[in-house]
Amino acid sequence: MSAQAERPEVLLLSSNRRRRYSEDILTALALPRGAIIRFRYEARYVAPPLQQKVANGSVLGVRTLIGFVADEDSPTDAFLLPVRFAEVVSAECAADIFRFHLRVTEHVDLDEYSLNRGEIKVASRKAIDKIKENNNDTYYPAVLKFPPFPVRTGSDEAQLWIGVARRLALHPTFENSYFMRVDPPAHLKSATTFAFDAEGRLVLGDMQPARLPVSFHAERYAETPKISLDCDTDGRFLRVSSDASHDVASRYDSTEFWLQPDASSFDSLTHVTVRLGPGEPGTTPVADVRIPVVVKHSRVRLLSRVVISALGAFLVATPAILGPGSSLSLRVLLAVIGSAALSTATIVMGRPRD
Repeated sequence: MSAQAERPEVLLLSSNRRRRYSEDILTALALPRGAIIRFRYEARYVAPPLQQKVANGSVLGVRTLIGFVADEDSPTDAFLLPVRFAEVVSAECAADIFRFHLRVTEHVDLDEYSLNRGEIKVASRKAIDKIKENNNDTYYPAVLKFPPFPVRTGSDEAQLWIGVARRLALHPTFENSYFMRVDPPAHLKSATTFAFDAEGRLVLGDMQPARLPVSFHAERYAETPKISLDCDTDGRFLRVSSDASHDVASRYDSTEFWLQPDASSFDSLTHVTVRLGPGEPGTTPVADVRIPVVVKHSRVRLLSRVVISALGAFLVATPAILGPGSSLSLRVLLAVIGSAALSTATIVMGRPRD
């Protein structure tokens, strides 16, 4: 059941002026809760009160609403739609560029928004005019002062996600797009989900294979161009142990990718990237999610390998220490046990568990 959402303090809008900006919207919609997305603005697009809030650091932790905007100057075609709630993890101004790092939280419930494009445009024009009115008759895509939007929260993330996707698809920018949702990664053999750390990185142990559930939806389906859903990793510290690519032959479906962290002698920073769209670049925005991954080496496992390796080496050397005067069968037995211990530490414990 939907509930009234806590009113966000910051509104950050991304437009269709460049393909990358539109793809930021698809990414914001697709990311699992807790992941980080980055928004960038030239200073002239950030309202002065928000600039001040960034300068004094009071913007950190603030609830934020991410939205899509197009044709903000048009009296008839303006289009503004809320997309996702988030909170500010960090914000800074470097030279003339403001950078916001946002941790995505709930999906928005747009049940109070029409599924008619004309009605959305009428409401959008009113909202944009109110933003300008609240900011000295100037339009900014990054503001503190903006009218309340009729958005709510709810527990059915999948339903909320598709509600946003269907309304975004009413705009020509996204009418041919595939929308993606990446659910929180879970352990391969249980329902336990893996958490993101404070910097938005997925943390996996080297003995913790994970599954990454992915769903997709499109309002239109055509045989061409060919659409594929791909999962990519560095292949060294993290690899895909399932099919890494799926041909998309329907408007909606779900699948999952299996991720296998590879053991090493140190913690490693890597990534997993999930991409949904045509192989050849075009004008339609493509859903692309890149998640940093920390593969943590097990200290207990490392200590166990060291102890077993040392024991194996000692047992292998023991026959030479005992000399030819000792029992031949005892020396052979000790050497075999020592070799087995060394093999276990090197081969068995040196690989991640299935």
